[in-house]
Amino acid sequence: MVDLSVIVVNYNNFRVLRDCLPALAGATGGASAEVIISDNGSTDGSTAWIREEFPQFLVLENGANLGFAEANNRAFEIAQGRFLLLLNPDTIVRGDAIGAVMRFLEQRPRVGAAGCKLLNGDGSRQISARSFPTLTIFALGLTGLAWRRPHSRHCGRFELSYWDGETERSVDWVSGAALMFRREILNGVGGLDPAFFLTYDEIDFCRRIRDAGYEVWYTPEGQIIHLDRQSEPQANPRPEARIKYLTVERNSRVRYFVKHHGRVYALCVELLYVVFAAAFLLKVIVVGTKQPPVAVMEKRLLLRLNWKTLCRLPRVCWDRLRRSVFKDTADQPMRLFVNPYLAND
Repeated sequence: MVDLSVIVVNYNNFRVLRDCLPALAGATGGASAEVIISDNGSTDGSTAWIREEFPQFLVLENGANLGFAEANNRAFEIAQGRFLLLLNPDTIVRGDAIGAVMRFLEQRPRVGAAGCKLLNGDGSRQISARSFPTLTIFALGLTGLAWRRPHSRHCGRFELSYWDGETERSVDWVSGAALMFRREILNGVGGLDPAFFLTYDEIDFCRRIRDAGYEVWYTPEGQIIHLDRQSEPQANPRPEARIKYLTVERNSRVRYFVKHHGRVYALCVELLYVVFAAAFLLKVIVVGTKQPPVAVMEKRLLLRLNWKTLCRLPRVCWDRLRRSVFKDTADQPMRLFVNPYLAND
């Protein structure tokens, strides 16, 4: 068994992998390590490039876009490390960052998972440790109070923006861009929940780790540059790509709150998003906005997405009634939440 398994999920990320993998190749801090690239059916030539430039890395070809959680789970099945690191393709490891986090975990047996300091491309600190999301926290963010009063322990509690990130501390969850955990977590907690195709997977994972009696910590020892939203599909600005990303993000958000808070709570969260998106667009019409065009576009797309879901609801209810009362199973059941990466919406 090796000390560490580093898992990088790839989906047409050749552009950022050219910086990520060379930095990763010599960044294991002297520990025995393996690197697994879990590829979700990339068509940009990145897998051939990896095999040619980094023959020591293992490329796991999934054949299709399985999503972030399932791609990692496939890699977990073959990983041999005592510790496992989830690493985004849009990261650049600096110095001995990986070794620092591994030593941190080795010295604290009750810590199940940990994350280190993430930096933006300009070297500034990126928020990488947060509190679990709640209805109140979303309200603070959507009203702007969270960024207007970042040093308030109440308004800034989601991103812990009142804290400078220069000290170790126990947190609710750390970013999945660079998240390291013990192998025994897989035995006691299981892998990532594949129901989260993209986003909220690390939040759910850290929550289950904490529920199992382990702690989740942040350590400033070790620094990794994270070029946030530079990998697919987050980086694609086209409307058809943004609606796909917003759809899976909304689906994951709903699943997270249904799973941990119940359906009524999840409905309240989505209603909050819809109300504030509508209010934002009304403000744009009346007085304009200084927000970038993509922000305005995303609000419109969010309203369109929820309207399409609402229109699908009567058909979904009728389909379930037909199946339960008339025992009609002639076709596939209609789904309320459709994954646009797997089906036509």
